[in-house]
Amino acid sequence: MENDQIKLLKALAKNIKTEKKDRVKVIKSLQSAGILTKNENFTAAYSNLGRVVINK
Repeated sequence: MENDQIKLLKALAKNIKTEKKDRVKVIKSLQSAGILTKNENFTAAYSNLGRVVINK
């Protein structure tokens, strides 16, 4: 990987890490990744996550 690409990826990672996230964005992201269903339940492949995630 080129040095410029590494710098860009580091900058992107830093930006993502510091970005404010609200519940709606997080839920939509997890749904688009196939981790959550439309009803906000874990999909079959990720059902084990339900054991460690605290629902509020």
